[in-house]
Amino acid sequence: MFQEFYNHCKRNEYWLPKQKIVLAISGGVDSMVLLRLMQIAAEKDQLELAVAHINHELRGESEAEAKYLQNYCQDQGISYYSKVWEEPEKTKNVEARAREFRYDFFKEIMERENYPTLMTAHHSDDQAETILMKLTRGSALPNLVGIRDVQLFGTGKLIRPFLIFSKEELMQFAKKSGIVYFEDDSNRSDTYLRNRFRNQIVPLLKKENPKFLQHIMDFSEQVSLADQLIQSVIEPKYERWVEATTEGWQVKLSDLKREQKSIQTFFLMTLFQRTIVPKGVKISQSQIQQLLTMLDRSAPQLSLDMQQGWQAVKEYDTLLLKKKQPVNHESLFYLNENEHLFLSEKEWVGLEVTGKTLEVPESTKDWAEFSLLISGQTVLPLTIRRRKNGDKIALTPELTKRLKRIFIDRKIPNSIREQAWVVLSGQEQIIWIPQFVNSYLSIPKETDKILYRLLYKVKQ
Repeated sequence: MFQEFYNHCKRNEYWLPKQKIVLAISGGVDSMVLLRLMQIAAEKDQLELAVAHINHELRGESEAEAKYLQNYCQDQGISYYSKVWEEPEKTKNVEARAREFRYDFFKEIMERENYPTLMTAHHSDDQAETILMKLTRGSALPNLVGIRDVQLFGTGKLIRPFLIFSKEELMQFAKKSGIVYFEDDSNRSDTYLRNRFRNQIVPLLKKENPKFLQHIMDFSEQVSLADQLIQSVIEPKYERWVEATTEGWQVKLSDLKREQKSIQTFFLMTLFQRTIVPKGVKISQSQIQQLLTMLDRSAPQLSLDMQQGWQAVKEYDTLLLKKKQPVNHESLFYLNENEHLFLSEKEWVGLEVTGKTLEVPESTKDWAEFSLLISGQTVLPLTIRRRKNGDKIALTPELTKRLKRIFIDRKIPNSIREQAWVVLSGQEQIIWIPQFVNSYLSIPKETDKILYRLLYKVKQ
């Protein structure tokens, strides 16, 4: 078995001579076989090994097992690192939280002790369990690859060299070689989903077809190759169409809408996998279908709510992926001559009188500036508020238009409309919507001796 293991590792260039490698060792049969085989490989290639062990304190035997490993490593001259999971609450979501604790510790060891490689003892039975669980729960195609043999991790890489072996092969080697290992009785319990697959489903499938594990490995390889092919098509389009923004990401839809449904589907899957999925947002296939339907609809503006406040918003020929920003429509500000104020962290407004320079805050120096000269006859104070339904602005003495109609005609997205400010005179007449339109009522007359300059600055 060692020769098959060693040839597999060398063929895939899992290490170089004299390299430092840390082994994740639980004390179970899989990891103890990995430790033995890597000790033999270390002698051949002068590798520097270390063992990292977590005592989860979930069983009474945990402390004795940790002590055995410590003594074993000391006798063998192997560096030993351990940590106790002292989490007081160990009844809810135990598997996921314990895993996170383990891998955080492994990253810490790799970075602190300068180990470029971590190895774990995942085998082909683990692979089968993982893929079947993902199929049962529902998962995107790239995730159906299952457990990858090599991936970036911490300050280096994570390698799983045992995916070519079954659990049974590791057990047989351990017994034949007299390797000491520890049984975890909790693995026999069907409390956890993985254990139910391990104890009930996978054995049944192996009995149905002795080559089941090999078929799973073949399936994983085919999915991996299919994903590489898909990404080779999607990647150039992603680079052209997707742009990061201060709020999230935006996608050009004009080209995407012309693509086949297959391209659209995998493009959206890739978009989410690279953006909000790493933030903990789960995307279902039904949401992908809803977005595809949204792209086909003629309505210029639509939105889809997702987890954690994220939204996919279609605005004409743009798809925005961003967090929903609540707008306080009750915001109300008053402005007199030579006064200024911040409307938000990114917006500032001031009213300057002819002959008196208004002091502009240094923090707004590089912000985009918009200004409007208004008549000195304008009644103060000015009122600044958000847009309301039914708001109208007088464009000429004969023409008054609803703000909603102006925004529609100019194809202003809803998200921008919601953020628009409205400036009213002391007589409650709308005189300006900064960046968009002003009323004829604001236009100074030739007889005006005093003029106001209304300044609006925004951080872009």
